Amino acid sequence: MRADPKQKYAVVSGDFIGFSGLPAQIRESSYHLVKQAGVELTRLFPAAMPWEVDMFRGDGWQFVLADPVISLRAALFFRAYLRARAGGHATDVRLAIGVGPIDYVPDNRVSAGDGTAFRLSGRLLDQMAKQKTGSMRFVMKDEKRSLPLDGITLLIGALADNWTERQARAAAGALQGLKTFQIAGLWPDKITYQAAGKHLRRARWPEIQTGLKIFEAAASGS
Repeated sequence: MRADPKQKYAVVSGDFIGFSGLPAQIRESSYHLVKQAGVELTRLFPAAMPWEVDMFRGDGWQFVLADPVISLRAALFFRAYLRARAGGHATDVRLAIGVGPIDYVPDNRVSAGDGTAFRLSGRLLDQMAKQKTGSMRFVMKDEKRSLPLDGITLLIGALADNWTERQARAAAGALQGLKTFQIAGLWPDKITYQAAGKHLRRARWPEIQTGLKIFEAAASGS
């Protein structure tokens, strides 16, 4: 698929926080975990994923969304999926969402793509790593419209910083639009409807859900 120069895309760049300090087994498995998360993301948003998630630099990855409105929801789902499968280790990520046109994606390798959205996202991720300015951020060229969307993204990211694996699993289910009893069915070992609801509350899902609605309403006019 070729990029449409007249269309705005969302490029989500990310990396694992503290990757070099993780056990070798966890570092080795990160590639497969990211790829699995990409498969789930494509299943959830099939029309918005023109290319598959791509890994680079060992601990970094990128994906492109054809619909910037859902960019925060998709990025948060990706983070929740990874966090829910951390295997007892505090594996977490940084995510930088950049919105704008893209020029090309050669050979379907997202990490080799270029254009405004790629550059905005990449620069923001580097800034986040150097300046420790949050775990989730948003940027587009129009600073006036970008600022409130970045603020919502930053705050939702701060709530997600505190997720346990169980809370992340519950949040991943809610981000798919599942009901609480369906979320309870996501566990390898059976849990109750009430337990799933408790995990959602402790994940601050009601507040996150409100933030996502505000973000998407504002982004729909971008």
